Amino acid sequence: MSCRVKHRAFESQAGMYDLEFLYGLKKGSKKEVIAWCMSMDMIAKEYVCPTCGEKMVLTEINCSDGYAWVCRKFGVNEHHIKRTVRKGSWFSESKLTMPEVLILTYLWVKKTPNEWITDEMNVSEPTVVDWKSFCREVCVDMLVKDSKEKIGGVGMIVEIDESKFGKRKFNRGKRVDGKWMFGGVERGSKRSFFCVVEDRTAETLIEITKTNVEPGTTVLSDCWPSYNGLTAEGYVHHTVNHSKNFKDPVTGAHTNGIEGTWNAIKTDFRKQGTRKVEGQFDTYLAEYMWRRTHKGASMKSLFPSFIRGVTELYPPHTQDTVE
Repeated sequence: MSCRVKHRAFESQAGMYDLEFLYGLKKGSKKEVIAWCMSMDMIAKEYVCPTCGEKMVLTEINCSDGYAWVCRKFGVNEHHIKRTVRKGSWFSESKLTMPEVLILTYLWVKKTPNEWITDEMNVSEPTVVDWKSFCREVCVDMLVKDSKEKIGGVGMIVEIDESKFGKRKFNRGKRVDGKWMFGGVERGSKRSFFCVVEDRTAETLIEITKTNVEPGTTVLSDCWPSYNGLTAEGYVHHTVNHSKNFKDPVTGAHTNGIEGTWNAIKTDFRKQGTRKVEGQFDTYLAEYMWRRTHKGASMKSLFPSFIRGVTELYPPHTQDTVE
């Protein structure tokens, strides 16, 4: 089965599940939880015994998940080995039950406030904060994989720009402490790229553009000197002088799309809280990009899409691995 067909089947199966279903899973038997998580590839369907090399048996035992992988042999090669069903999975580092992890993940996808989650699930705020951080790490992984595909192309338009994220030191003057970001958006689609940059030199910005934008693309930018070499790199480059107008009167070039995106990102970051974002800037940016890509999607498609990202980053172990 191809990856594309597998993903369609995955989303078709998962799209029917909502928060009501997950709460039902929490109230149901542990066997049902295990079966569902296996069907979603969130935990392994089998496990190989590290001692004898045979498949272990999923056995009901007294543990939080209700089941574990067990291999018990007598005689010459006598051994009694147990392995948790969470081995290597999205659930492996959590003390929450698997349905609770799924519910918490669903609520993050739904952008539910921390206060509501702590009250609804009776968990501490640090637990919620940590789990949301894990979710953003999945976004980082998905972003890295998606970044292999360039945006633009012949006949396509990509707007590029840089923006500084931070605040004026002591809330006065023009000095701004923070991080420079560089990005581009493709007109007529949700495709884009964004990254944190150490400087705005031509070497840095043009190299990032070449990595993310197809040659032959019509690239629109402001008049920052670092962009002057784009034509020599095979791009159709037009500029707009923002000190004079927002739209070039001759070429019609403008960068309203990327400018609007900066405003949207900054607004989103302010809602998250400046101090929170400063500590994990890249992960918050990855979350924003993931949500931007899926803007307008319903939870019936958004949640399984995120779970697919989880299973790709945390493929469940089927045997012991060398740490």
